[in-house]
Amino acid sequence: TRTAMDFVETPSHLMEFYVWNKEFLNIIGRHYQTGSRIPDENIENLVKSRNVFKAIEIRAQCAHATFDQTIFGIPEKWMGTQGSSTTTTTDLFAAIHKDHNLLHVDGTHWHSKFGHLVTYGAGYYSYLYASIFSSDLWRTCFDNGSAALNRTAGDKYRNEILVHGGSKDPNDMLRNMLGREPKADSFFQSLNMSGH
Repeated sequence: TRTAMDFVETPSHLMEFYVWNKEFLNIIGRHYQTGSRIPDENIENLVKSRNVFKAIEIRAQCAHATFDQTIFGIPEKWMGTQGSSTTTTTDLFAAIHKDHNLLHVDGTHWHSKFGHLVTYGAGYYSYLYASIFSSDLWRTCFDNGSAALNRTAGDKYRNEILVHGGSKDPNDMLRNMLGREPKADSFFQSLNMSGH
């Protein structure tokens, strides 16, 4: 992937919004044998279920990002020195989960299969960052009547974001696409949070 780590997941996160878009689901959501589309009631129920357990998911993302930042940070800060009782990555993973009020099963080593620790190297926070950017892009450019499938909006996205890869500053791409500075408001709105 050739773009800034802070931005790398933004395109894939943006595409995930289509799974929740009724217009799009009516195009791709067909029974493989009969060709009948997904009933509107099912789509409405699917959309209503979107944020079930979302708070736990975000909390887990924060814990994973904290773990990533910590293990790629200064080892003396967590390896049993400077007042810390944590001596292994497993202890650290468990402590961070407890600090974030997440369950951790003792004797497990989930983090040892967490591939993003190797590929992201202290950049896992960008996963949540991308959620903020993609929410803003979706709400501003695509979540407007039939804009999700609008060719003009899609072409602008391709020309302002995708075509550049890592050759252009993501902040400039976002400003050009949005017509303003990116904001986190759409992310909170996508969670149905008011007064954040």
